[in-house]
Amino acid sequence: MEGWTTILMAAGKGARMHSAKPKVLHRVAGVPMVAHAAAAAREFTHSSAVIVVSPDNREAISREMGDDFEYVDQPKSLGTGHALAVALDCVPSEALNILLLNGDMPLIAGNDLRALGETHVGQQAVITVGVAVLAAADAADLGTLRRGARGKAVGIIEAVEQSGPSTPTVEVAVGAFVMDAVWVRGAVERLPEHEGGEYYVTDLVAMAVADGRRVEAVALDSVRTCIGVNTRTQLAKAEHEMQERLRLRAMDAGVTMTDPSTVYLDATVNLAPDVTILPNTTLSGRTTAERGATIGPNAQISDASIGVGAVIDSAVIKGSSIGADAQIGPFTLIREGSRIEDGVYIGAHAEIKASRIGKGTHVGHFSYVGDAVLGENVNIGAGTVTCNYDGTSKHVTQIGDGAFIGSGSMLVAPINIGAGALTAAGAVVNKDVGPGERVAGVPARAMVQRPGATANEEGRPLG
Repeated sequence: MEGWTTILMAAGKGARMHSAKPKVLHRVAGVPMVAHAAAAAREFTHSSAVIVVSPDNREAISREMGDDFEYVDQPKSLGTGHALAVALDCVPSEALNILLLNGDMPLIAGNDLRALGETHVGQQAVITVGVAVLAAADAADLGTLRRGARGKAVGIIEAVEQSGPSTPTVEVAVGAFVMDAVWVRGAVERLPEHEGGEYYVTDLVAMAVADGRRVEAVALDSVRTCIGVNTRTQLAKAEHEMQERLRLRAMDAGVTMTDPSTVYLDATVNLAPDVTILPNTTLSGRTTAERGATIGPNAQISDASIGVGAVIDSAVIKGSSIGADAQIGPFTLIREGSRIEDGVYIGAHAEIKASRIGKGTHVGHFSYVGDAVLGENVNIGAGTVTCNYDGTSKHVTQIGDGAFIGSGSMLVAPINIGAGALTAAGAVVNKDVGPGERVAGVPARAMVQRPGATANEEGRPLG
């Protein structure tokens, strides 16, 4: 929207988190809380944002959030009013309205903020407050809204200045405000100082009333959107709520979950229709899954792409791509930088590290393939190991199309196994094998083909 600027409050230390990490960088569904708040604000305003930080957390927050934001220091912890004052210096002079949002509100949605903004503009208010009715026990950190004789908002009493609620539920300000930019520039200079030298944004409500200006309070659709996080317990509640949202969103878009309560998703995961997620599965990071893929049970997938129709059993996959119709067996680990192409089969208890596995290749169970390039339709027998590390450096194994690697083969890298070559079971191969060659033994030597022998039978090693 034209004429809008967002200010995100992120300077708080979050002492009750008992963490060296800035509070707003604690993650909900894999994403920092302040990034959730920023995304909701951008969905509504489509505008730039200023993030108020402290000198202590500026580097960490800017590193996480990137260059799309303007950062301004609040040099001393003098309250939300002071944070607003320092941020106003970065607000463009042509801005008409300001969205002010706490950075510890990961569940706030763009629609909630839109409701605030539309009411604010439609009623020509100078300040509009997002409010919710909460159980008194859940509102201990929030300011209580005061209403006048005609039900209009007339002020907010901060939690630190309250004697305690007298009713089981209270109406509270949740940390989302819309303000007229021209009015607030003058009003912020008149904020009263509280005990400890602090200034409160919430005092602007009473000041607007005293100025004879219009104030609005908008009830948010769901109190669950109002969760601000100050403790680990509140962080867990926010995670629980976000997981419910993500599961429902995925199922509404055509994803099957046989036991949704045991599936965990990051907000950055993208699932196509007709994907099936089986119980006890976690998908995180930039993971994507294409139509018809089946994942789980007990799978852990992070920053991976899963192709059409792929079947992933109880495997761990990190930072890799899995091709269409590939099958990954149980208790298998696919490590960063691996590319598993279409139609590949990988058995149980295997490990693939930084390797490309060509189309139609089979990798047997209990095998290790590291720093390798495998062609198409290769057979890797059970228990095969690419010996890629010499104690100092990693080395590459290359295996050509159609090669047959017998069970228990040790391939000592760097090494090149040619197309159609064969290594017998238990071979220790420490020299290149040419296309179509057959080797056996320890160390492996060329084999003689016996008359009438099949391709999978060993010949007699040369003396």
